[in-house]
Amino acid sequence: MLIGCMLQVLAHASTYVYHDGRETVSRVLSLSLSASTDVDVPALRSPDDQLVDGDLVITVGRDSFRQVCDVNQGVVLIALFLGEEEYNQLKQHCSKPSTAIFSGAPMSLRLDILSTFWEDHAPLGVIYSEGLNVSNETLGVAEDKRFEIITSAIPLGSREEKLKSLTNVLEHSNLVLSLYDSMLFDAQFSKDAIRLIFHKKKSLVAHSLQLVRAGALFSVYSTSQDKLALTSSYIDVFKASATLLPSSYPAPLRVAFNPYLIRMYGLVLPTDQFLIDKFGVCPESGCQEAFY
Repeated sequence: MLIGCMLQVLAHASTYVYHDGRETVSRVLSLSLSASTDVDVPALRSPDDQLVDGDLVITVGRDSFRQVCDVNQGVVLIALFLGEEEYNQLKQHCSKPSTAIFSGAPMSLRLDILSTFWEDHAPLGVIYSEGLNVSNETLGVAEDKRFEIITSAIPLGSREEKLKSLTNVLEHSNLVLSLYDSMLFDAQFSKDAIRLIFHKKKSLVAHSLQLVRAGALFSVYSTSQDKLALTSSYIDVFKASATLLPSSYPAPLRVAFNPYLIRMYGLVLPTDQFLIDKFGVCPESGCQEAFY
């Protein structure tokens, strides 16, 4: 009877997409999700306007998630374009049921791929914004014997403070890994970090394809299309059975290498087929293209 009542509530509930301050982006995502599901997914202008108990809200980014968490209505959330570490911290302060489709990739997978071609024995630096709860244990790499990993918080202060902190990391590490961290990696810091790391003749394993194109060594990531396709399946399952699927990454993830840096360092990469068979990741061009 309880399940029946819940399904009855869901039958009258709505699904929305919300991106704080980016109505154009919200409308584009709304059209995409509406076209790929049997559900109309309008863009929400404000989380205080029209929500009712039982509504499902697709939040885009950190600020949107926090705003919808603060509304009085008993809504359910699916978080998009957040890193796993960001989401795990945010949900501790959110009383509403939620799940997430993560951006970036698990640290353990990135280290697995790195171990196939990186032979430098210097410690690896992992950088993230100050206040984010990060350690070798939370990253799932506490037992990794292949690399020495040093986690370093970057203060969310002035531009100069951020770069000074990153410079200190580079004194101990020849290669730095970034988390999908929207508090730290805004457009300005991303440019500054790439420039500083390249100037110091060090390398960055990035969390996005855009940073690889800007000068990072490689990244494991998912496309926006893959994230939206997975979101559509989450919506369909929730509307059909009131089941909120657990948080996950889209599959398969993709890997992109910077050809200039690979040549400059003389690195020998694993083949596309090996990466697919061993780690289940596809090249930037996609899995199908890897077979030709």
